Amino acid sequence: MTSWKAEDVARLLANPFYVIQIAPALAVEHEPLVARADWIRANAKTIEEDGAESWLETLLSVLEGDYPGVEV
Repeated sequence: MTSWKAEDVARLLANPFYVIQIAPALAVEHEPLVARADWIRANAKTIEEDGAESWLETLLSVLEGDYPGVEV
């Protein structure tokens, strides 16, 4: 069993894959798992607590493929 770190949770929260149908050229077709309003609320709180710069670094990291369970 993998231990979750705060960074893992932050990457999950910031990942837009869970809330929108990303352009087919960029991701596989899937059903979003999180309501848009919930995703926005969670990420707004993260930005408020950690700062926009930190959140943007996390978002870019996720978009580069750095998320829990994947080696980059």
